[in-house]
Amino acid sequence: MAKKAKKAKKASGKSSNAGGRRGRSNIQILLVVCGIALVPFSIPTLLLLFAGLLPTLVAALTDRSLARYAWICVGGLNFAGLAPALLTLWFGHHEIPYAVSQLTSLKVLLMAYGGAAVGWMLYFAAPPVVGVILQATSQRRAESMRKQMAKLQEEWGDEVATEGEEEGTEEPPTGTAVPTQRG
Repeated sequence: MAKKAKKAKKASGKSSNAGGRRGRSNIQILLVVCGIALVPFSIPTLLLLFAGLLPTLVAALTDRSLARYAWICVGGLNFAGLAPALLTLWFGHHEIPYAVSQLTSLKVLLMAYGGAAVGWMLYFAAPPVVGVILQATSQRRAESMRKQMAKLQEEWGDEVATEGEEEGTEEPPTGTAVPTQRG
């Protein structure tokens, strides 16, 4: 009897998953309806975000490096500068005229674009600083290794040293910096 029921389901094209699909489509319809209902409420936010995050958009479009650090530096600080205006918009008057008045406010624009400027400065200033720190760290480590080698030579004899280190004249190159080329 059970075999006949399975054959009948296969023949009719119905499967036991039909209830699961119906539940999934109801959730999708609910999400679409909620999304459409939220559109009028998001227009002031989108307006403020678009105009306030223009430097981030420019950084994202012009950054040709593989790591794409420019838009991360600029975008983070640009958003941080725009955050107070967004918060006053969200918890105050979330209306299009208020968003436009926020965009025409010199204080809001200075904070947003000033944050982006600090992000650009950070993007250009950080690699040389990191290069100097790495150079100092590697020089300190090389000196420590030379001292350890001298201890080993003292304890085990000159056989542990390589040919260039026996004379003590070979020095590692100094003045090398981390390349800062972008792209």
